[in-house]
Amino acid sequence: MEPKIKFYFTLVLIFFTFNLFSNKIKLGLHTGVNFSTIVTNNASDDFNYGKGFLPALSEGLNIEYLINDEFSIVSEFNYSVKGYTNNQSGVRVRSYSNYIIIPFRAKIISSENLSIEFGSYFGIAVREYLINNLTKNKVFGIIGNNLIKEPPDTLKPLDFGLQFGLNYVINKVSIGGFLSYGLLNTRPGGGGGSSIRNLSSQIRISFNLFKFNSDEKNI
Repeated sequence: MEPKIKFYFTLVLIFFTFNLFSNKIKLGLHTGVNFSTIVTNNASDDFNYGKGFLPALSEGLNIEYLINDEFSIVSEFNYSVKGYTNNQSGVRVRSYSNYIIIPFRAKIISSENLSIEFGSYFGIAVREYLINNLTKNKVFGIIGNNLIKEPPDTLKPLDFGLQFGLNYVINKVSIGGFLSYGLLNTRPGGGGGSSIRNLSSQIRISFNLFKFNSDEKNI
């Protein structure tokens, strides 16, 4: 089954699971654009030369549990495309890393419409591929930790990092900006003092499916 089909199927299951929701839970859908790149340490020129940001899709479901009028816990189930661009011998190459991302964040409601969120995320890699600006063909990598086999694995299966964001709410719609910084090396060849970590910023729009009771804050 294709990764995106699995993702949407899981969203449907979660939606119907929370059909009988409590007045402490809010569900929402969101979509947006990631502007991602990589942070490197002692990595080869293949990762550093002409490195730039890659715009790509992110979408998912968010679940918010209200603790009180000023504080709540947010979790998400996202399909997110990260990566970077670089210049290899004059050819522009886009490197895509597709993940299922599950963040857990604390949400502080600072005003009627504005909130601040911070926490961590856990990512599961589902696909990796390259596209250059000449052939436009997808060249797929292999997810895993094995460098001995032929061909070797090119993307590690797990990612973990920190997230910080702001949300501004108007009725059922919110506009948010988020920054994610990876703490784990995402490449199997990153041993020996080198590392490659994900860094991404995101702009997105969220739509609330279910809201808290009217006597609670709407953010």
